[in-house]
Amino acid sequence: EFLPRLPYAALLLAVDRFVLADTLPFSRQGGHNRARIRTSQGAQWLTVPRRHAGHALALTAVEVVDDGWPRRHLATIRAAYGMAPFYDHVAPGLAEVLGGPHGSLADLTVATVRWAAGWLKAPAEVVRASELPGAPDTLRAIHVAAGGGSLLTLPESADADRPHVGDVRVTGFAEAERRQAFPGFVPGLSVLDLVMNYGPASADVLREGLGDGAPA
Repeated sequence: EFLPRLPYAALLLAVDRFVLADTLPFSRQGGHNRARIRTSQGAQWLTVPRRHAGHALALTAVEVVDDGWPRRHLATIRAAYGMAPFYDHVAPGLAEVLGGPHGSLADLTVATVRWAAGWLKAPAEVVRASELPGAPDTLRAIHVAAGGGSLLTLPESADADRPHVGDVRVTGFAEAERRQAFPGFVPGLSVLDLVMNYGPASADVLREGLGDGAPA
C-alpha cells in the first residue's frame, strides 16, 4: 500500500518476514496508489497518478505518471501537518521517498512501506515478491518461495488467503482514538498521520491495537 493504513503497518511489528506482494495485480479499490490524511475539513485522499493498468497488470508493470505529483502532495501534507509535533523530523525523509525515482508503482509503494518500517523500527525483514526466486505471482507461490511457515493476515484478507496457505493466522487491529493535528478524531487514516503526531512512539500506539494472531 502507498503510505499504508494502520492495520497494515501494524503487521510490520508482528512478523519475522514481511513480504510485499508487488507481483500481484493492481487494484483500483485498494490502497496501491492512494492514502488518507487528516485535514482541517476531516480527511483527504492523496492519489498518485498512474498509467491505465489494464486487466490484472502487476504492480511492477504499472507506471507512475510524472506530472509533478510529489510537489503537490508535499504541499498538501505541509498544509495538513505543518503544526504537527514531528513534522520537521518527518518531512525531509518523506520528501526524499516521494521524490523517487520510481520506475513503477511497485517501486513507490515498496519505498513508502520501508519508510514506515524505519519509523516504526520494525524488526521484520521486508522483502519484495519480485526479488524472491522465480518472482512468484500467486499467493501460494509467494508463500513457498518465502520459506513457508505461518501466514499472519488481517481479518479482511483471511477468507481469500485460507485456500492458498495451510497455516493462516488472523490478527485484528483495534484503532483507538488518539491525538491528531486538528480537533476531533478521524479514523482510518494512513500511517503518515500517526508518525506526524507520535514520531518514535508510533510503534507503541500500533502495538496497543494489535490482536494475538490466533489461528484462523
